[in-house]
Amino acid sequence: MVRPLPNRRPVGYRHDGRPIYPVLGASSEDETNDHLDDTGDSGGQEQQVTVTQDRLGKMLTREKAAG
Repeated sequence: MVRPLPNRRPVGYRHDGRPIYPVLGASSEDETNDHLDDTGDSGGQEQQVTVTQDRLGKMLTREKAAG
């Protein structure tokens, strides 16, 4: 089934007034979306990840080599 592309108009606006446009190519059947949290605002708290200095250095070296 082929669906027409959505209009290029905003579907909403952020608190600071910037527009929110639809995302093309997303699929509700994609299993990688299962981990996403649909509860909305989590009180301004972002998930924190702890990385050792050695691991961070390796990650940065890999990114720099990649391009």
